[in-house]
Amino acid sequence: MDAAVRRSDIAVVSVRPSWVQWEGNYERNLGPVVRAAGAEPSVSFWSYIDAYDLADALLAAAEAATTGHEVVYIASPDNATGRPLAELVRRHHGDSVEVREPLRRPDAAGITTAKAERLLGWAPARTWRDYLDEQGRLRPEVAERLDRGATGVQRGRAAAS
Repeated sequence: MDAAVRRSDIAVVSVRPSWVQWEGNYERNLGPVVRAAGAEPSVSFWSYIDAYDLADALLAAAEAATTGHEVVYIASPDNATGRPLAELVRRHHGDSVEVREPLRRPDAAGITTAKAERLLGWAPARTWRDYLDEQGRLRPEVAERLDRGATGVQRGRAAAS
């Protein structure tokens, strides 16, 4: 991208999403993480992003009045464990990973979205708690929406076919 931007009159925003989740995979993917409360290490520092927040970020990136090549990370505001990030990092990485305080919230994601918020005016609006209960099980209203085929992902797939 950098070379293309240098050779032409284009602006590019590269969006780097964390682990993408939607109603159809929250329980399978994040449920075990919620139940284990961070017992396992994570290469993404327990970060994830809701598919609908990612869609909002992509739209914001496409509409952004930027110059050159910008790279932004996209993640939900919280981590997938519900545990304090500093505690998780200390437990799994000791002093080899620095946690820059102050965090926006104790259970913050391990990936910051500050640049996306500043550059694109985008902020994540969803959390795993909108889909899963504290035991990592799909909330009844979410399961019902999924069963009806009424999620945004399912409606998008149906429209594309």
